[in-house]
Amino acid sequence: MNEYWATRTGRWRQAMQSAAAPTLADRLYEVIRKDVQAGQLPAGALLPATGRVAADLAIEPSDVEAAYARLLAEGCIEERHDGALCISSDGRDSNVGDATQVRFEAALLRAVREAAARGLTSTEATGMFKAAALRLEEMEGKKERS
Repeated sequence: MNEYWATRTGRWRQAMQSAAAPTLADRLYEVIRKDVQAGQLPAGALLPATGRVAADLAIEPSDVEAAYARLLAEGCIEERHDGALCISSDGRDSNVGDATQVRFEAALLRAVREAAARGLTSTEATGMFKAAALRLEEMEGKKERS
């Protein structure tokens, strides 16, 4: 999970540099909101702790807290019963579980690294992932029709 968030917060740092918002909190808010709207952060995905994000982005924890508070107020993220913040499910079932999320993200990171080691571009690797997801949907559809 640490590798996943190091990659994600690295992307957030780059996106924040080109964001037009006046404060760092506003920039972080915009970047996370755009990731959620684009499906980059799916429903139920856990957000890293405020301190982790602040350290990774070299900003004040209060900026992260302000961004998270705004996302909470708008319903973009939600607080779970254990206090963790996650992407809002909007009524969808998001009970994936922390361990499942961590294992899945780690497996995807290994697959991306292997693709890069074999000379594939990120576009090619993404295409392969999408093709595999489509095959799985087809298989599941055939199973349901049987």
